[in-house]
Amino acid sequence: MKKFNKISTLFLCVFFMIAVLITSGCGNSTTTKTTNQETTNKRKLIGYCIPDTSEPFLANLSNSVKQMFEKDGVEVQIANAAGDANTQVSQIENFATMKADLIIVMAVDPTSVADAIKKAQASGCKVLVAGSDTGVYDAIMYIDQFEDGKMIAKMAADYISAKYPNAAPNSIEVAILESRDTPEASQRCDGMAEITKLCPAAKVVKVIGGIKNTDAAQAAAENLFQTNPNVKVVLCYNSGAGIGVNAYAMRPGSKITDKSDFAVFCSDLDPQSKQAVIDSASNKSVLRGVVKFGGKDLAADTYTLAKKMINGEQFNKKNPDPLTPITPENANEF
Repeated sequence: MKKFNKISTLFLCVFFMIAVLITSGCGNSTTTKTTNQETTNKRKLIGYCIPDTSEPFLANLSNSVKQMFEKDGVEVQIANAAGDANTQVSQIENFATMKADLIIVMAVDPTSVADAIKKAQASGCKVLVAGSDTGVYDAIMYIDQFEDGKMIAKMAADYISAKYPNAAPNSIEVAILESRDTPEASQRCDGMAEITKLCPAAKVVKVIGGIKNTDAAQAAAENLFQTNPNVKVVLCYNSGAGIGVNAYAMRPGSKITDKSDFAVFCSDLDPQSKQAVIDSASNKSVLRGVVKFGGKDLAADTYTLAKKMINGEQFNKKNPDPLTPITPENANEF
């Protein structure tokens, strides 16, 4: 009887151990499946670091890309550095900590973000740089900044030649609103300064630095015409500045009384500047030309490249953007 009890007890112990193992195995399987499912269903994240949302071109571009990715269920967080390089470094570091699938960087200062980009890459993030060359990236979208500035000058030169065909050398006053906050920005401004080489009739009478947004440009234009009332053409670093000068020119009380005898040219086409160019044909605007870079849709180009990067598809490391002068004659094509 005692022998039987020992056997029964041993049998029960073995049975209990097997039951525990089976239960544990089922639990681990369920946990593994749940973990795998959570990983599969994790929403992808893109961090979009831009220099300043007060620049219409940058705000429109980043928001357009965000809207495109929303349809794919991809989250895009836009980080505004407000022109501060240190802020942008912190933003890149934060996205790296969040394990963003991709960080898009339009650098305030390309030299200051290089280390942050390296750390982000080391943490597993891919980095797409647009505009200024940071020297380190997984992919870059870029333009020839000098040629961009020179194209602004060329549109102005063509306008002066057509508007004032008999103008004497150095007789048409020109002002330049520039921004030299990065090496690439300086290259664009150097290109803008080619106006006097491209058009002998042009004479640069004023250069104003640090102008990249609408409010600053509007204030600069008002001051400009206090001291240089005979300026006929203004070249601007970007569309934000171009829109600002246009706003001054078109407002009541502006010293620019004959709108048909004044012109503004700039870079960075966006919907607002495009419409202004179209309106300039009937002198409802004085913004008569804007350089566009990228294909017909820069936001779509950015989206396409970024999508390849987060989905593990093949992509080109270097992606040069073409430059196109947009005037009333071709604006509706873009």
